Amino acid sequence: MRIVQIRCMSMAACLLLAGCSSLSTNNYAIMHEALKEESAQAQRTAASLHAEVQTLQEQLGASRAAQARSQGELRDSERRLIEAQRIAEVKQDDLAKARAAREQGEKTGYQVQLQLNELERLRQQVLEANREQKRIKVLQASIARLTKEVATLNTTLRDSLVRAKPATTSPDEPLGTLPPAQIQSSRGLIVQAGDTLFSLARFYDVALADLKRLNRLATDRILVGQVLILPEP
Repeated sequence: MRIVQIRCMSMAACLLLAGCSSLSTNNYAIMHEALKEESAQAQRTAASLHAEVQTLQEQLGASRAAQARSQGELRDSERRLIEAQRIAEVKQDDLAKARAAREQGEKTGYQVQLQLNELERLRQQVLEANREQKRIKVLQASIARLTKEVATLNTTLRDSLVRAKPATTSPDEPLGTLPPAQIQSSRGLIVQAGDTLFSLARFYDVALADLKRLNRLATDRILVGQVLILPEP
């Protein structure tokens, strides 16, 4: 604005210097008015330019503020993006751990199922062993009962042999098979498992030859359940 005024004043001074001698008073007034009008126009133009400059400055400030806001929003977006990436990584780690835990659980479940199957097999074996044990106990009870009955029969037979009357034997009967009633003796026994003719002769304190002769035995061989007559003491 000041530059325009200086230019206008310079032009007016030049005009005055160039034609002050030839210009009339009217022409001078007209020129002065023209210069004033041009100066006013220049002032209006300068004011308009100043207002435009202020507008541009305001727009520039607004643009800078908007840019600052955009940069702040961009930084916020970047922070949110970084946080989202971190959360995604954490979730991926959790997912990997969950998958590993699921696989481990499946493996553990398979192992547990195998152990349960093994326990079931062992339980069946225990049940079978219990049944076998019960059968063994039943058999043992039966054996004990039979043993007692055999002992009772042995005692009864010995008592019967002791009470038997003497009788003569026939020379035609086989050796070692004479019934107790046909042998001249008051004592007798039944051969048990593990007995030998020598052990019986030693146990009852009789001579082996007398025991063989009395029972008409050609050898020392005797059988379980065989009835032997003991000589008189």
